[in-house]
Amino acid sequence: MVMIISTMEPQVSNGPTSNTSNGPSSNNRNCPSPMQTGATTDDSKTNLIVNYLPQNMTQEEFRSLFGSIGEIESCKLVRDKITGQSLGYGFVNYIDPKDAEKAINTLNGLRLQTKTIKATVYLCFCLL
Repeated sequence: MVMIISTMEPQVSNGPTSNTSNGPSSNNRNCPSPMQTGATTDDSKTNLIVNYLPQNMTQEEFRSLFGSIGEIESCKLVRDKITGQSLGYGFVNYIDPKDAEKAINTLNGLRLQTKTIKATVYLCFCLL
């Protein structure tokens, strides 16, 4: 299985260089293809990945921040399975592609505590 991750923007540095990452550099989870999910072109424009979130941010704060832009179908703040600590990234899926675009334009680059968040379109296609 080959995983392809694509975002609208190139990777940029957000602070000092270190050996740790803040968010996924690749997707190693099973991810349905657009054929399996019935995704359309508009569906692919509603999914966002948000990197560089403060580690003490809660799921409720994450939903509230992105929900202030438009109606959310789903959102997930990714946490360590053992410690429960935020891994500094999450996913938001809007119902309307215009809300996803507005979220990127409004919240990308927002400074939260010591972090500057990065919100981009998240495309995941699995080739079998």
